[in-house]
Amino acid sequence: MNIKSIGVLATLSSLFLSPPAAHADDIEPGLYLRMTYAFGNLSLNTIYIGTGNNIAIDPKNGIDPFDFKVAAKESSQKVGTFKIEGNKILVTWTGATKAERLDVEFEKGKFSVYDGGLVSKADAYAKNQTLEATFAGSGQTANVSSSRTLSLTSGGKYTMTQIGGVRGVPGKTGVAEKTVQGTYKLAGNTLTLTTSAGDVTKHTVMPFNTALDPKKAKLSDEHLIFDGANLKREK
Repeated sequence: MNIKSIGVLATLSSLFLSPPAAHADDIEPGLYLRMTYAFGNLSLNTIYIGTGNNIAIDPKNGIDPFDFKVAAKESSQKVGTFKIEGNKILVTWTGATKAERLDVEFEKGKFSVYDGGLVSKADAYAKNQTLEATFAGSGQTANVSSSRTLSLTSGGKYTMTQIGGVRGVPGKTGVAEKTVQGTYKLAGNTLTLTTSAGDVTKHTVMPFNTALDPKKAKLSDEHLIFDGANLKREK
């Protein structure tokens, strides 16, 4: 075998054995759910990928549509642009001058890992979908706790109760509770709430269940990811 033949074989081997390098365009635009598991705790958050290599972490005001410029003004450390270099994603946040290098992976050409967390494309609700359900979730730190209960009716009405508490902080210990009611519209990954007073807020949402086999999911397995927080279906 001559040197030329060896060179041709080497080229063919590289084509068949080496996966093509990923590019930013390989990430399909849309909302993604990111899951990390550490020290026995499952953590969830969301990633929104837009055209033009734009990225936002935990978008809060719905994504149908999503305005990166407005979001960047509100949270410059969570909105930016990115590019892919090998197994790294280089993200330049709006409020930073230096790109952040994070691990990224693709599974069969699909965006699958971001900074150590498993990533999957988010499911979406149908246009003008309604739900008959109550979701609830809570969280706490060393000094602050909060909980949220969101009830939705098939008639397009909602009730949301939020409770917040502070403890262990001199002069600031206490509990506050607020309940609002109104109407809602659900479409894609955006939930629009209009209070009885006419105030309008938009939230980024997605359906999610923890059953290994979605066909076997029961009501207790269904969750609503609400602005990055996990709300479990109670009924």
